[in-house]
Amino acid sequence: MIWIVLTIALILRLITINQSLWLDEADNVVAAKMLDFVSFITKYPIGDYHPPGFFILLWVWSHLFGFSEAVVRLPSILLGIGTVFLTYLLGKELFSKNVALLAAFFLASAPLHVYYSQEARMYSLSAFSVAVLSYFLLQLVNNKKWSTVGYTFSSLLVLSSDYVTYLIFPAHLIFLLWIRSKILKKWLLSLSLSFLIFSPWLTVFFQQFLEGKEAALNLPGWKRVAGGADLKNLALVFIKTVFGRISFDNKIVYGGISILMAFFYGVILWLSFRKTDKTIKFLTAWMIIPIVLAVLISPFIPMLSYFRMIFILPAFYLLIARGIFSLPLQFFRLALGVVVLSSLIFLSIYYTNPQFQREDWRGAANFLNQRLNERSVVLFEDNHVKFPYLYYQPNLANSYPGLKRVEAKTDDDVVDLEKILIDKEQVYVFEYLVEITDPQRLLEKKLANLGWKISDVYNFYGVGLIKLLER
Repeated sequence: MIWIVLTIALILRLITINQSLWLDEADNVVAAKMLDFVSFITKYPIGDYHPPGFFILLWVWSHLFGFSEAVVRLPSILLGIGTVFLTYLLGKELFSKNVALLAAFFLASAPLHVYYSQEARMYSLSAFSVAVLSYFLLQLVNNKKWSTVGYTFSSLLVLSSDYVTYLIFPAHLIFLLWIRSKILKKWLLSLSLSFLIFSPWLTVFFQQFLEGKEAALNLPGWKRVAGGADLKNLALVFIKTVFGRISFDNKIVYGGISILMAFFYGVILWLSFRKTDKTIKFLTAWMIIPIVLAVLISPFIPMLSYFRMIFILPAFYLLIARGIFSLPLQFFRLALGVVVLSSLIFLSIYYTNPQFQREDWRGAANFLNQRLNERSVVLFEDNHVKFPYLYYQPNLANSYPGLKRVEAKTDDDVVDLEKILIDKEQVYVFEYLVEITDPQRLLEKKLANLGWKISDVYNFYGVGLIKLLER
């Protein structure tokens, strides 16, 4: 049966796999293509603020198999399927084969997990690494052979995946203290060895910290993107777990469905929490502690983003599966139907509506490719040409950054437009992230002062507006 679940997981993750790369994906892929291995692993992450694990994987994989959208996303798909299988193994260890299969199926069809299993970023790796780590923690608690070695190497995998996943370590510590485990010294020894092996990365980490601190000062808008501590971001952790990346324009409908789903899942979780044995304590610590810590830390270091919390999904769905199996048969069928049907509905909306898919840089680049000539110029509201555009339009003869620095605060932060626009008749301006890079619209104002007027506006999902100016 588990092979059927894994096949379903694969199929659901292959649908729409050839979407356009969005900003962060394209940044990674273009850099992996342009840089040598050492530079990509040690220098590029300084501005990306993540550990090296995914970058190592992406560079090796893409140089072996290519740089197309589907190819660079395949590692995340495989890691996502691996997480589904680990959820099954954890369920068998904690409960029973039936609960394990149901939890694995829930994760296989979970809209949020499907979405990030299709992304050439580190979030699928982070969920996989935490699932591996948690599996070996159980082995460690049960004094299984090779469990210490397994926990050590899986800790190293977590350390290499995403900084937010480090919150799983205090969660494991709290669990061990909660059950008064006798393996605390062994756990500390294993974790210390992992940190020791990983310690050479600290030199890069401190550079990332300084770079991030400077970016936070120069681009205050990024704090909202990174995940500040507020009720909205906290609520989104649950809402997006259930809905995935979709939303509804009618906020009353969106809020009403969210409340109903919160009530439903709250009841199911309560059924699991009624019996607080060792297994429930294990899953509770895994699911709750990282969220609590993220809320406490985010006022200082923003990290409360739902997509960076997908590593708690295996614990969530194991608890849901356990709660559903405690219901009488007629309610069991009803609850099962609600979970499966809602997931499939939300997935269908995602698959069929480009609005909820990734930024359409491919469409924007192809659109401009058909219209650009020697009298045309493309400008970006940034201090560099965006990598997604570079991925789809490698010939950048008439493409320029519109700003010298970001956030643009004075006219001096805008490039020398007179020099760039000599003998030009058309200017296409990408407004992507303008609220962060140029909130005063200094580039657009300078163009207007030079006599350029907006003659048309084009809109591409996720990319936003591209304005055509002529004079």
